[in-house]
Amino acid sequence: MPRLSQRPDRRETSRALVLLLGAMFMLCLSACSRAAAVADDEPLVVLVPTDLTHQDLRAALLAYPESGRRLEPSAVAALPDVQFQAVNGSNLGISDHALWVRVRLFRSAQAPDQLVLQLGRPVWREADAYLLPTDLANANSERPPGIGQLHALHSRYTAYAFELPEGSSTLLIRVAQYGALTPAFQLWEATAFRKHAVDDALLQGLFYGMVVALLIYNAFLFLSTRDRAYFAYILWQSATLFYMLTNSGVGQHQLWPGTPIWNGIGLVGGLSLMCAGGLYFIRAYLLLPRYAPRTDLALQIVQWLAITLAVAVLLPNSGWMLIPAQFVAAAALVLIALAAVLRWKQRFMPAIILLASLLPLLIVGFANIGRTLGWLPETFLTSDALQWVSVLLALVLTYGLSVRVAQLRERATKLQDLLLKDPLTGLLNRNGLFDSGQRQLDRTYDSQAFAAVLWIDLDGLKRINDQFGHAAGDALIQATSARLREAFGPDAVCARLGGDEFAIVLPNLPSPRLAEELAAHALERLRAPYALSGREFRASGSIGVALYPTHAQTLEELLRQADVAMYHAKSRGRDTYVVWASEMEADVQTSLFQFTRPGRP
Repeated sequence: MPRLSQRPDRRETSRALVLLLGAMFMLCLSACSRAAAVADDEPLVVLVPTDLTHQDLRAALLAYPESGRRLEPSAVAALPDVQFQAVNGSNLGISDHALWVRVRLFRSAQAPDQLVLQLGRPVWREADAYLLPTDLANANSERPPGIGQLHALHSRYTAYAFELPEGSSTLLIRVAQYGALTPAFQLWEATAFRKHAVDDALLQGLFYGMVVALLIYNAFLFLSTRDRAYFAYILWQSATLFYMLTNSGVGQHQLWPGTPIWNGIGLVGGLSLMCAGGLYFIRAYLLLPRYAPRTDLALQIVQWLAITLAVAVLLPNSGWMLIPAQFVAAAALVLIALAAVLRWKQRFMPAIILLASLLPLLIVGFANIGRTLGWLPETFLTSDALQWVSVLLALVLTYGLSVRVAQLRERATKLQDLLLKDPLTGLLNRNGLFDSGQRQLDRTYDSQAFAAVLWIDLDGLKRINDQFGHAAGDALIQATSARLREAFGPDAVCARLGGDEFAIVLPNLPSPRLAEELAAHALERLRAPYALSGREFRASGSIGVALYPTHAQTLEELLRQADVAMYHAKSRGRDTYVVWASEMEADVQTSLFQFTRPGRP
């Protein structure tokens, strides 16, 4: 008789395993469904931990919107939880009505009882908080007893200190906000909140101290330079200060407590003025009216639109202007970026400095706009980051202003050099001679010293031009100019009047005899051979000397006398100097003419 096998069939074992796993999966689904049903039916209760520092409450918030008629706390407390909705996301969008928020709390005996409820963004149109036992939340009476209104702390945050009893309790908060509702509530242990508030106050003090310091610094620079860009910077930073006072909650804490209407004025009017001031500053900073007039026109249009919004916000029923103000701010950011890129392509260095700091402003600025319009949640990036990015931009642009001023001065210096200096030699031209020479004579008069005016004519230039060309003659003139600078020193005013003629003003001489010694020394320097382009050239000079104040007291008269004396030096065989004397007047025809300053008839 065959033995029966004791091994189970493998197919039967596999089938049983699959059935077991399927049953377990169905049980899990059923359990999850029951848990979800329970979660839907029962509100989430926040357990206050024993080691609480601070805790985010957004996951446990239940919201009930008002629909025009203001509700009493007792009426809201009596509403069942099914009429509240969970807060999905931390930005509920823009609403003209208030929002009631309910939070369930449970505190054990070991958990701290001194707590602080901190609301999110500090700029609220209305904010009230109430604490009530849980059994009153679903009471049938119209005014259940036990509701206690919490008193706000003296802080830039909208925060409430309260003592939480052991067991179950409910927080009831009514909020209405300028802009989108962002109920980013947090629960703090009281001591931890006080430390946090002190640290925050120090940071706010640092921020506003930096802004005020930059305003004062640039105000002094404006008074000293009278540059329109500094004035525009002051207007822009003043408007930024007003907006930041509103946006950070410092304004309602320190300047207008109990008057929340200023929050709305500051958020719309302050933002609009900040945009207008920023556009005005960028137009002046980047010199747009001169170098990019079409871009300047676009910025000017948005600038005046922002000013119009800032004025219109003072009218009644102007709350709707919040959204247009945000779009004007977005347009201002885009236009500033485009203007900076345009001037960067034109290789304007201050535009490059602006671009280096503009990217953080664009990110934070649009994040702030997105939060206000209800598109983004409330985070550090969408709220307080704007303060620090704006002060960073202000610091960078203060440096950019100094670079801009330096560039403008350099351009002005180059333009002045073109007007006052000879392009071939680098010596002063006739304009520069009259400008600097007369100043030196005035200083000589103040020090009661002597001065001299020398007229120098280079001998032999025509011969060199004829034999070797005008390029050789120009090289000789340049070399002669360098020798004259060396011969007379840094205090002398050296000028080329044209061709081969030079004029020298020697100020503050202790004796008139020194002028003759310097003239003789200059002749020696001019006699020395010139090595130009591998060739040796020789030249000399004829010098006429007029003394101040012995011969005359004006530069025009001294130049005329030195010119007359120079012709006498030529008539005596050249390569010498002659000091003017009164008997020379009738000998030379040039004495009939008077030298005048350029521009005078």
